[in-house]
Amino acid sequence: MWKSRNLIGLALLGLLFLLISGCSKVSQSNYDKIENGMTVSQVEAILGKGKEAAGVAGAIGNLTGSGKVLTWGDDKKSITVTFANDKVIAKAAQGL
Repeated sequence: MWKSRNLIGLALLGLLFLLISGCSKVSQSNYDKIENGMTVSQVEAILGKGKEAAGVAGAIGNLTGSGKVLTWGDDKKSITVTFANDKVIAKAAQGL
């Protein structure tokens, strides 16, 4: 009984390790899925919630607009996407 519990525990631990190590959404294939014109929601459906690096909004007369830059990843491997009025206008990757 004790032996089978140990084996089950080790199997679950191994599975958890595989899931964690393979979970990174910051990958070349996900970067390639991002296209100009996509919305923030569409990009976050691919990469998950991004971290806002910069943002601005303003109005001149009847004209309004906004822009923001979101990043995913860390110093070694990252994806940065620039949005204007909630649409992708540029993207960049590092270390993919």
